[in-house]
Amino acid sequence: MPKVSDVARITTRCNTIWRTCAGCELLKSLPPDVDRCTACADPEARNILEKQAQLGRERLYRYAALVGRIEAWALLIPAVSDAERLEHIRQALTADDPDRAVR
Repeated sequence: MPKVSDVARITTRCNTIWRTCAGCELLKSLPPDVDRCTACADPEARNILEKQAQLGRERLYRYAALVGRIEAWALLIPAVSDAERLEHIRQALTADDPDRAVR
């Protein structure tokens, strides 16, 4: 019975093998005489990828903190009026992105 891996082999060259890259440890189709993918073979490209990943993680953590603040004001903080809740949520949103005004 055909497998998904058989279909993947159709789209690659006949002399490539799916192996783990020695640099990033991801599965890539590599020729027999190569042990690193193109991103790992070029240090400058690797540095760019690492910087982009770091920026992505920072953005993710910032939004996760924002969601936590909104959830706290929306659900978890007792004895607060709805108007005060909304005002604090608006402040949290504008503090995260000062270029965007929340109405």
